[in-house]
Amino acid sequence: MTRYASKTVKVTAYAKVKVSEAISRHYKTAKIGSTSYYWFHKNSAPVVTTTMTYYKNRQERLDLQVYYNGRWYDSDSEYFALGTSGKVAVDLGAPGQSGIKARVRSAYINGSSGDTVNSTTYTGWKYLYFSN
Repeated sequence: MTRYASKTVKVTAYAKVKVSEAISRHYKTAKIGSTSYYWFHKNSAPVVTTTMTYYKNRQERLDLQVYYNGRWYDSDSEYFALGTSGKVAVDLGAPGQSGIKARVRSAYINGSSGDTVNSTTYTGWKYLYFSN
């Protein structure tokens, strides 16, 4: 008869955090190809408002990419502290020139967003276009 020693396995299951993103200061939404864009005048600064389940010291990460010569390039990723309401509004600034395509997304990164309570979660990309 074969005997097996008992073994304890620890499994950590993280719940997904609820995270959403809203864009403001655009003057219209319209498609470029099959992708829907928020349209801004070149001197208008988009505001990205992220809402996330609040937790003490929690920060959201905002990722920004810019389109150039047929591909998306990382421009910036920065962390912003959530208010106690679970919201943070970030002014991206105006580029001052037209024809620019950009995209933004918000994220909770387990271990980097200030806690390890939830699993890493991203919003979808939101697309921005700057015109005259």
